Amino acid sequence: MIIPTDAKYYQKWVTTDWKHLHIRDMGSLSGSSFKIIEVATKRPGGNDTGGAPEKKQYDYVIYPETGEYGAWSYINWFIAWVLGVAGALIWTLLDRKSKNYNLLYYFLEVLVSYAMIVRLQGLTFSKIFPSQMPDLALTQLNTPFGDFVAQKLYWIQFSFVHNFERYAGYAELVIMFALLFRPTRAIGAALSIAMIGVIALANHTYDGGIHLLASFYIIGGAFVLWRYLPPIWNLIVHEKSTTLKIVYYPFSRPWEKWFRVAFKSFIFLFFFVISAYLHWDNYHNDSYKVPQNPGLANARGLYTVTDFKVNDTVVPYSPVDSLRWQDVTLEKWSTLSFTVFNTFDIHGEAGRGKQYKDIDRTYESAGTGGGRRHFYYEIDSVNKIIMLKNKNKVYESQVLQLHYQRLDANEILLKGNNEYGQPISMLLTRRPKQYLVYQGRNQQNIWTP
Repeated sequence: MIIPTDAKYYQKWVTTDWKHLHIRDMGSLSGSSFKIIEVATKRPGGNDTGGAPEKKQYDYVIYPETGEYGAWSYINWFIAWVLGVAGALIWTLLDRKSKNYNLLYYFLEVLVSYAMIVRLQGLTFSKIFPSQMPDLALTQLNTPFGDFVAQKLYWIQFSFVHNFERYAGYAELVIMFALLFRPTRAIGAALSIAMIGVIALANHTYDGGIHLLASFYIIGGAFVLWRYLPPIWNLIVHEKSTTLKIVYYPFSRPWEKWFRVAFKSFIFLFFFVISAYLHWDNYHNDSYKVPQNPGLANARGLYTVTDFKVNDTVVPYSPVDSLRWQDVTLEKWSTLSFTVFNTFDIHGEAGRGKQYKDIDRTYESAGTGGGRRHFYYEIDSVNKIIMLKNKNKVYESQVLQLHYQRLDANEILLKGNNEYGQPISMLLTRRPKQYLVYQGRNQQNIWTP
């Protein structure tokens, strides 16, 4: 379960541009694991690119009815278990003289501990420097609760309580440090079961997407903790004096000592220090989930569509009109969202990943239904044109070109063609709105348009 089976993982250690190491490289260098079969959702919009084969190339892909989050998602664990049992039987038949494998057990325990550290660091530091669940976008605050998929609800709960997100990150950092050192390894294993086990349960409940990774810490933690349990049981239950009769490799030769120090130092420097710095730099300079291109100047806010025309014919407001835009939200970055009464294939996950392009950064749009659509836009300030591109990968060919006019600080006039080629025009009027989620906090945190 700790052996990466993706050849690209090993290639990454050779092909990475080490002079310009980026946060997006860290995931490739730490996130691989045992995977023979890819479990995917076949429906359009099921994940980042609308289907696993388009996202990554796997030799074997299955599309169970439960998708990526059901029991079939554990198929690779079952394969690993079968291989493990078969290997144990063969080893038992071939080696009947050995009375124990204490040294092999020790090294396997070390490998499992380091695998837990390496896979955890990305989630740890993206919480400490809150970018895993960044600030709520206005479009999310203006979306009805029931229009989010379960996974999105789980993620955005952290987006407005960054102190709790940071707390979770520091707790994971304690686990990493505890697993790194021999005297505290059992404590780290126990904490990983207790804390990350809860995260595993939450991800199963909300289809959180990292249920496999989180569940690994239950099994890995149990494996590391297992040989500590008999003496603990003897001490607490039987109330007898006991000692930890655990065999460690002595590392008595000079080269062994140097290798141990060098390896542990590499893990600490790369997956603690460098990873922390890259996440800090990402958080302050280019958060990988939030678009960076600025939006229309001084236009952030929620807008009511006070006048809407199709083919120069006024379309009165109706909550069930399939053409009329009901409301529009403009972010401080270059994302525009609007609601229209129509169905579409939603981007059905929370918006994970470390994308380079703003149009691919879907945290504010993924997992949202209810007719709300999200567009990335580019501004031609000379000709007063906004070029809108649908952020949903199922509709990536959908492009709208609208002329804009700022009538005053709170009104914007848009004219152009909709996705059906029909001429449309609309008047957007900004609504002064305070959001209840921020009220009750100190005054500087209450957002005012």
